[in-house]
Amino acid sequence: MRGNDNIQEKIRNYFNGQLNACEEDELLQWLKLDEKNKECFFHFKENLDVQKIEHPLLQSSYAELKSKLLINQQFSSNPSGRLRRLQLSFIRVAAMLLIAAVSGFAIAYLFIENNTHKSEVVWFETKVPRGEKSQLLLPDGSKVWINSESSISYPSNFMEGNREIRMSGEAYFEVEKLQNIPFTVETHAYNIRVLGTKFNVMAYSDFNRTETSLIEGKIEIHQGKQTIPVDPGQTFSEIDDHFSIKTTNANLTARWKDNIFDFDRITFKELVIRLERWYDVDIEIKNPELNGIIYSGIFKNQETIWQVLNTFQLTLPIRYKRVDFRKFIIEKNQ
Repeated sequence: MRGNDNIQEKIRNYFNGQLNACEEDELLQWLKLDEKNKECFFHFKENLDVQKIEHPLLQSSYAELKSKLLINQQFSSNPSGRLRRLQLSFIRVAAMLLIAAVSGFAIAYLFIENNTHKSEVVWFETKVPRGEKSQLLLPDGSKVWINSESSISYPSNFMEGNREIRMSGEAYFEVEKLQNIPFTVETHAYNIRVLGTKFNVMAYSDFNRTETSLIEGKIEIHQGKQTIPVDPGQTFSEIDDHFSIKTTNANLTARWKDNIFDFDRITFKELVIRLERWYDVDIEIKNPELNGIIYSGIFKNQETIWQVLNTFQLTLPIRYKRVDFRKFIIEKNQ
């Protein structure tokens, strides 16, 4: 690639998700040629106006760019001026890892790969706040959809022998199968070993259970010394250190990523917690006996919180009132 204008155009197209595989490889090779090329890349990225980027996936994932990545980085003493500039850019690399969800992870991963030998392993975390959902592309090409009030973390040496993910909340995975490099998802209740597959994990700490639903492929649940295989169409549930496996329509568990909420016999208490997360509101249940109501139903996230609560008033023995801009009270309908 010759000429400053040509380079800037390719970098701009990279962040817009408009480079084909050949062009992306060409940019990657250019970055490997000289440290100054990397500095040029970072400088362009620093001055990039994210709001003007056209690619819709980046716009929908803009919340990820606002997430704070806490990176504790150790460097060698007395670094050169050039190395100092690269060190100051390290957090920018973490932001790039999120931007790369648009057009591939190869370039962003290059910088992590080149700097890992200088430092301790660091973990990158994507947090999604209440009222939002996001999508992340991992260095191996695996895709993760992250539900509201959830987080995903992975290490800088992700591709060096063990693809390890730590998560809380809820996420849907489409994992790329790579021979001899296992993929593991760690939750607060158990670990999941993956062999190229599609599955949904629900691991919110304030629910009374952790669930993994397998849609396609093969997974194993590792809990203590136990290894439990799960087949497609099955859901593994853990409640108070006791587990069960049942046949389900596993596809329904992941419909939230398409903004469709499909519930099959969940408690009203859990339903309210999910609404708080999806709509970023606070809902108080006045009558404790309402918590145990069992609910099944489907609705779309395009519906407002008012529409959802109005529907509940018609189908359940409840009534609600708004007490603040984002606060509601639900009580038993006398």
